[in-house]
Amino acid sequence: MNGNESKNSPEKHEGQSHAHDVSGSSGAKMFWVSILNAAITAVEIIGGILSGSLALISDSIHNLGDTVSIILSYAAIRISSKRKDIKKTYGYKRAQIIAAFINASALIVISFFLVYEAIKRFGSPEKIDGTLMIAVAVIGLIANLLSVLILEKDSHNSMNVKSSYLHLLGDTVSSFGVVLGGIAIKVWDVVWVDPLITLLVAAYVMYEASKITMKSIDILM
Repeated sequence: MNGNESKNSPEKHEGQSHAHDVSGSSGAKMFWVSILNAAITAVEIIGGILSGSLALISDSIHNLGDTVSIILSYAAIRISSKRKDIKKTYGYKRAQIIAAFINASALIVISFFLVYEAIKRFGSPEKIDGTLMIAVAVIGLIANLLSVLILEKDSHNSMNVKSSYLHLLGDTVSSFGVVLGGIAIKVWDVVWVDPLITLLVAAYVMYEASKITMKSIDILM
């Protein structure tokens, strides 16, 4: 009996520790970040339509995709806290690895979309309301930066959280690029800054997402 207790104790302790982490840290943070990101998406869609800014509309689509990914990550954290059963003898903790793989793969697809949109903007720039564009982009920048700070600590301990963290980091830099683009359009009428920054952001996110994708595949295999 003592042998069984000794075998079960680490497993029990691990389950209790993980459940505590979900309820007290990562899970709650992911929930509030998903709400905040959904709000950013709505603001940027409205701002993009009113200002005529394709950059804001594209950024809102990016944020919408990230909102779905963050919700997926939050769901994975909740699922992974379930105890093992007869069918799932290893438990559900690999749900986070699967979510990390899906999120990172989505990041790569989104990055290709950003590259495509940036190339199109180089060829056909449009006049927009720079003042409204800057105002909305600043709101998005502040909200994204807040989300990044919320998840920064937990991103070092979970591939799942890190994939969502990278989504938000890309959004933060993208919002900063939109701010710079708005300033350039309003002050100097320089429209190539926004797509240039978009290309740089897409390259960085693609690189980081590829590492997460390969690492998650290694673990799952």
